[in-house]
Amino acid sequence: MLTHDAEGNGKGILEINGQSQPVSYEVIMARDEDETRSVRIRLMAPRDWLMKQGFSGEATLVRDNGSRVKVSHEGGVGVEDPIAVALEGYEALKGGEGEAAEAYPELSSH
Repeated sequence: MLTHDAEGNGKGILEINGQSQPVSYEVIMARDEDETRSVRIRLMAPRDWLMKQGFSGEATLVRDNGSRVKVSHEGGVGVEDPIAVALEGYEALKGGEGEAAEAYPELSSH
């Protein structure tokens, strides 16, 4: 069972096919019973901008610290989608709390 561990927010750049758009994103870290940590990054992107860039389901988020994370939305985007589309990325973390805080400085513990 996952336990919510920490969360935070950041500002970054969403890149698709050489084009970029400033975005805000949220980071949520959860811990499993075996102490494995996983991170979910979620952002909302303008549907029309995604369509204009030829978004086909995957983009790159450049985080505050310069690291790059793949984010996706299953099935691409069309006019039938909401005006703001959720994109998500996931990463499993190895190591302890210190390594997680270093990798994701956006996180603030409860």
